[in-house]
Amino acid sequence: MMKLFSIAIQLVVILFAIVIHETSHGYVAYLLGDPTAKMRGRLTLNPVYHIDPVGTIILPLFLAITGMPVFGWAKPVPVDPSYFKDWRKDMMLVAIAGPGSNVIAATVSAGAILLIKSISPAALLYAIQFLNYGGKLPPLSFLALIFIFSFMLNLYLAIFNLIPIPPLDGSRVVAWLLPRRMLPAYYNLERYGFLILFAFIFLDSYIGILRLLASPVNYLLIKILS
Repeated sequence: MMKLFSIAIQLVVILFAIVIHETSHGYVAYLLGDPTAKMRGRLTLNPVYHIDPVGTIILPLFLAITGMPVFGWAKPVPVDPSYFKDWRKDMMLVAIAGPGSNVIAATVSAGAILLIKSISPAALLYAIQFLNYGGKLPPLSFLALIFIFSFMLNLYLAIFNLIPIPPLDGSRVVAWLLPRRMLPAYYNLERYGFLILFAFIFLDSYIGILRLLASPVNYLLIKILS
């Protein structure tokens, strides 16, 4: 029962982390002159407009059940580079807006955890005990648990999206740095990008890449909680 409750909280938290991520892409694109996302109704925090069945529901559920770092994706916010003055630089700015928004959300969550810790150390202790062993969860402890998951999952999502494999956000940063003559070959990887990522996910018990990426997040969380 405790595990199901924990999984349900993670799914809700990752849903809103993904929505913030995608909306930030669209909003920065809008600031840079591209109205596409706004015209298509994607500059909204309403999850209904962003849900991708696989990336927003099935994958995060699978990862939560198996105890792996939870991340995912939503339907990509439409971006039209023809509106940009410098499409390579502006696409890079649009790309990093997503992970950047998750880092901000994680920072706010860390501040909330520290605030709860200063108000009621016992509430934070109950939240930690619930994560490890179950037990009672008073209202303030429940709130602490939400912020703990928000801190972890937002950073997981940011790190995952910075992997430099097209079409993830990290690939737009690499594309900005690469010489133009190398771009066609690099973007050609996009057709294989999700196959590579799914291979990472399903072979993680052998290669451990995802858990390695999650380790700095877990280290920071321990520092905040201790």
